[in-house]
Amino acid sequence: MSDFIEVVSDDFPEIFFIHGNRNARYPYSNSMLFKDILIDTGISNQYIRRLKKEHKITKVLLSHWHEDHISGNYRLKNSEFFCHKNDQKIIENTELMYEYYNIKDSPIEEQFQEGMSIFNLRDTKITDNFENDELIKIDEDLCLKVLHTPGHTAGHCSFLETNSKIAFLADIDLSSFPFYGGIDSDLIKLEKSLEKLLECNLEIVATGHKGIFRDKNKIQQAIMSYQDIIKKRDKRILDQLSERSPTKTEQLKKLNLIYKKYGMFEDYEHIAEMVMINKHFEKLLKEKRVIFEDGGYILS
Repeated sequence: MSDFIEVVSDDFPEIFFIHGNRNARYPYSNSMLFKDILIDTGISNQYIRRLKKEHKITKVLLSHWHEDHISGNYRLKNSEFFCHKNDQKIIENTELMYEYYNIKDSPIEEQFQEGMSIFNLRDTKITDNFENDELIKIDEDLCLKVLHTPGHTAGHCSFLETNSKIAFLADIDLSSFPFYGGIDSDLIKLEKSLEKLLECNLEIVATGHKGIFRDKNKIQQAIMSYQDIIKKRDKRILDQLSERSPTKTEQLKKLNLIYKKYGMFEDYEHIAEMVMINKHFEKLLKEKRVIFEDGGYILS
């Protein structure tokens, strides 16, 4: 068996964690294989080719529309593809990504398109949709439960194998950088998704960009740490506001309120950061912690 394919549990030898190339750092991601059902295809084209030689793949479940999770779709032409209905139109028309990343008609659109060319993305025809709590029976021993966990994208889903209690959380990746920088992202729904996962009392999980997490207490702590990062971002944004003079979102640009430092994609990161700051304001308004006044925000 290839070195990037790992059996998750000796008790369930047909459940595999598929390590993404370069430790699943962007532009790659991890996948899971449950017998002949693969979740996500961003492990790298090389790994997809090798995986196909060792395992039959009849169906592909796509956790969401982001490029680093669907880039290998075109190498699985004989498989059927499934996703949540809220992400279907972007998977079937990848040109929409520029709009959903909020860079359509922006000064960096051409640069962004050049960067995206490394993925060699192809539109993928979706066979059918899956829904929250839907059970996908694989065989007598394996059954996947779909957990709709929106926020990262509108249709983002996690998956729980009901017998082994092994879950794949996709891009609720329990890293140090929760991302909700698409126009279809929703911070309020993301926080609800995290609460939902806490209630599941998961015992073994894998994510799109981290390895395998074992032990229920450690998993709970990892999810709570993820929540805490969002709360700290709330505080950094609130610290920029006053009770009298409205602060406009444009005034918060390039202040590292989301990104601790800007990297090689700085121009895009400024755009994504502003999208995420606006997601915080949507949440803070609903929580009545801020008031919108004269085109800006003040503390309530």
